[in-house]
Amino acid sequence: MAIYGILKSKNGDSFLRKKSSYYNGSLKEYIESTENRFEEFNTLFEELLAAEPELQVCVDLPVNISTKAISNQIIRYKDAFKLPEETITVPMIIYWTKDEADKAIMFSQTNYIEAKGLYYCLTEPDMEFGQTRNEVLAMCLKEEFTADIRQAFTNFHEGKKAAGALQRMLDHRYVSNVDEMKEAAINLAKEIFDETQKQVVEMEDRTDLINSTIARAFLIKKALYVQYMMSKDLLTTRHEGDVKKQRQFAKAYSDEIPIVSLSTLWRLTKEDNTEEQE
Repeated sequence: MAIYGILKSKNGDSFLRKKSSYYNGSLKEYIESTENRFEEFNTLFEELLAAEPELQVCVDLPVNISTKAISNQIIRYKDAFKLPEETITVPMIIYWTKDEADKAIMFSQTNYIEAKGLYYCLTEPDMEFGQTRNEVLAMCLKEEFTADIRQAFTNFHEGKKAAGALQRMLDHRYVSNVDEMKEAAINLAKEIFDETQKQVVEMEDRTDLINSTIARAFLIKKALYVQYMMSKDLLTTRHEGDVKKQRQFAKAYSDEIPIVSLSTLWRLTKEDNTEEQE
């Protein structure tokens, strides 16, 4: 089934949500509702609706980590597999059908690398959306990206470019190449864990923050590993067509992403942070 049909089927009793923020339906109705938590982007949404009045939106779609996925087994980030269900969600997916073609743009709210990680998790071959990867574009819903979102939507909606071609253009714009992506991913993961360690010691209930941090680190590792493996150019120029060598390098790149274990985050105290600063 294509992505429009899959998402449209997720309503009522067929898709009971634990989170009160869940919404799946008309984008127009969503932005006018009290459930809208993306109000700062209403102007952008209205522009998209002007081009496609029947736009649908799915908010906080849960994504489970596939235990069967080869990439997940190779990454072996065991703490990620301890996360409760619905820890990883796609904040927003807008979707539509036009000229018998289903299309969607999924958004993270953090950064482009995590958006790619979400995309790769959502479209694992053995998962529900496994056959929809050519129908979905991954982007980041932040103010600095709104111009790119408008342009990408226009090209995608009007059929000027396919999802794959548009995604490659965005990759080039935001991560340039996989080596630069690795450096950005390392810095990003470090910033995430540093910030979590500062915040978590001040919290009585640190569950959500810790789970979110582990999930974000997993998405970063996932994005880097799969991006490396998807590069036909690297396979040819760096690994002489040897997929095994490419996989070894992809794993090594992913292993460079710094992590702090789930148990360490739970045990962390203010004294630990003070000692580290000294």
